[in-house]
Amino acid sequence: MTGLTTNEVYALIHDGKLKAHKAPKSGWRIEEELIYQMFPDTRVETPASSEDPMNIKLHSDIPTTLISDREHYDFLIENIRNAKRSVLISTANVKRFSIGETEAKASSESFLDILASLADSGVDIRIICSSPSMGFLDEMEGHEDLKNNPHFSFKTCRRCHMKMVIIDSEIIYVGSANITAAGMGPRIDTRRNFEAGMISSDINLVEQGIDIFEESWAKKRCGTCYYKHDCK
Repeated sequence: MTGLTTNEVYALIHDGKLKAHKAPKSGWRIEEELIYQMFPDTRVETPASSEDPMNIKLHSDIPTTLISDREHYDFLIENIRNAKRSVLISTANVKRFSIGETEAKASSESFLDILASLADSGVDIRIICSSPSMGFLDEMEGHEDLKNNPHFSFKTCRRCHMKMVIIDSEIIYVGSANITAAGMGPRIDTRRNFEAGMISSDINLVEQGIDIFEESWAKKRCGTCYYKHDCK
């Protein structure tokens, strides 16, 4: 109707340029007159019996889908690489691994290099992890592009066991894969983990995931956790 993609409409809502409210189980509701004010060329005459509000379900072209094994690499790494605004990652384990068609053909570019490039371009990167490997911590410490970069943040949480990736507040992954070569990297089938997870651009699922992530990030879930003083 407006010539905009659903993702562009969603961005307008989050930037406060388009007023809307969430409707349970049906995405976002936007008053028809607001659409006409912003896009006057879209006004059309409708029968008097038509409903006044128009219901716009915001989603991209990704239906709620189950992925497994190698599909984690094929889908998630590519979508993380193409992030425009933000990447939120919660994982139990994160390790250093290189990117390539297969592990044997992996380039010198690592997963952290991708995140550093995104952060350098202004994409906000936040990671919560329970057990980062020493290799990943050493790489992160020595990565010049990440030093004092305001768009990259990393926290540890001993209780974090959820494996979740949220890209641009539009796509969510929840599943079994850690951020490792065997879980989400380019390893061949005989050397990778058996993984399964769900991907979706359903706005209700995305927002629920963001809420869970933000509660953990703000330490609102710590309570009387035995390990809370160990987290950084």
